[in-house]
Amino acid sequence: MTENRKPEIEAACCTGCGRCVAACPKRLLTLEVAGYRKHAVLVRPRDCDGCLACLSACPVRAIS
Repeated sequence: MTENRKPEIEAACCTGCGRCVAACPKRLLTLEVAGYRKHAVLVRPRDCDGCLACLSACPVRAIS
């Protein structure tokens, strides 16, 4: 990923397992509640360097 490409999280596919949150070395992801479901959110996109740790940690491929 370059600076222009940040991880995009498809909330409808995200199961809220938190693996991407745990994998992010800069702790830029968090889980948010929407209705009765949790999903991952990139909270500080400017600080993301595109390391792809979250992408490889997602078991359902909700991150692209």
